[in-house]
Amino acid sequence: MTAAAPDAKPSPLAGLWLGVQRERALIALFELGRQHSFALRAARLYAFGVGFGYAVAIASVRSGDRHTLVQGFVHAALIALSWVVGALAALGTAQVLAKHADRDALVALALQRGVSRASLTRARLLAGAVRIARLIGMPALCLVAVGVARGCSVGWALAVAPALVVYASALGLSLACLAHFSAELAPRHPRAMLAALVLAPVLISAAYPGLPSLPGLFSGLLERLLDTGAQFS
Repeated sequence: MTAAAPDAKPSPLAGLWLGVQRERALIALFELGRQHSFALRAARLYAFGVGFGYAVAIASVRSGDRHTLVQGFVHAALIALSWVVGALAALGTAQVLAKHADRDALVALALQRGVSRASLTRARLLAGAVRIARLIGMPALCLVAVGVARGCSVGWALAVAPALVVYASALGLSLACLAHFSAELAPRHPRAMLAALVLAPVLISAAYPGLPSLPGLFSGLLERLLDTGAQFS
């Protein structure tokens, strides 16, 4: 009678997939913990209002240079989504991260499952980035779809849509990093710290235009991305 073969080691690909699944579960865990923030609810409501309002405006376009008008509406909507919705979502994320009770409950649950603290920090950061990017990107992509329905070219949509995903992801990650840093640096006043981190460079750049600021950098990025998409209209 032959001896039982030892258990086969999982392949590197299976181990990588398992790690991805665990990461997604952690992100979902911390995403769930942010559902009850007032600022995040306000951000979601405002994002819906911006998306609906500009969708009506795009649908009402009747004459003139339709591509230019639609792109102008998409640009204006993204400005509102970036600096109102994004700001509200970042403030809500910083507030939730600074709440010790909620944070300890989620951390204790994850640690009992054998998750490392480095993985927890990464998951908390990515959960905030995904939330902010979704609130910015989804309404913008819906506006692109409405633009196509109103006669804009499919080539324009195929050029603009991926660019908007990149833009929303980069802005979401940047704001989530600032929210996480604010919560760690000033857990009692995370929103004030976040506002200072964002607004101080803006005020300094107003006096010294050569110095960069987060709104300035992303405003320039947005204009370049939309200008690139306009070439395909």
